[in-house]
Amino acid sequence: MAAALSPPPAAGPRWPGWLVLSASAAVGVLVVFTVWRYPGVLHDPAAPVFLALLGAVMAVYIGCAGWSVRHPRAGGSSGVLIGTVAGAMWSVEIWAGGPAKFSRTVEQSVGGAFVLLAVASTLAAGICVGLRDDDRGSAVRAGLFAGLSSGVVVFLVATTMTLATLPTLASRSDYQQQYSSSHATDIDTFLTGDILAAVTAHLVINLSLGMLGAALGAFIASRRGAPGTSTTPPALP
Repeated sequence: MAAALSPPPAAGPRWPGWLVLSASAAVGVLVVFTVWRYPGVLHDPAAPVFLALLGAVMAVYIGCAGWSVRHPRAGGSSGVLIGTVAGAMWSVEIWAGGPAKFSRTVEQSVGGAFVLLAVASTLAAGICVGLRDDDRGSAVRAGLFAGLSSGVVVFLVATTMTLATLPTLASRSDYQQQYSSSHATDIDTFLTGDILAAVTAHLVINLSLGMLGAALGAFIASRRGAPGTSTTPPALP
């Protein structure tokens, strides 16, 4: 019996890939500037591990974005839009826990709320596209780009925010206490190294959340009729 042919994958725009590539380049520039401005961060015993992890993760980001530019498919644009919103929410959480200088109760309330919103948004990208398109590939790409875009947004925004508010951050008693038990030469170097480590971790966390949403979206799409299945009856011999 002749089986019906599967439809080709839906094409998509190239701009999501180019956007993540551009943001990844900006991450590299920002890291170079930050290390040049505060070279003491490289004297931290954990600096080699941080730099190795950052290099490996950014290679993944650039590789995924570059592949999307060469092979554009549906799903990436939705992922970038949702991921950007999620990245902004993560940034609000970091602001609330740092330069905002809220009271402890307000800080925990605002920070906790935006963490939940950021996690839910990142997970939702793949799930929503899987529900909308019944396409496993689109759901995976949406989740992937939600993770990629939220990761680079947090890195760029949180690092820039820290560099711009160092005097405010240095006036916090909790950071002063953490600095006193560190090996940093001054509190600005301590704060800079701390945020670089935090946003590097976010690159991994956000991408992992995006891929979890991608897996859930692909599962939903497969249950509802994934690409590769056809509702057309097979041709009779």
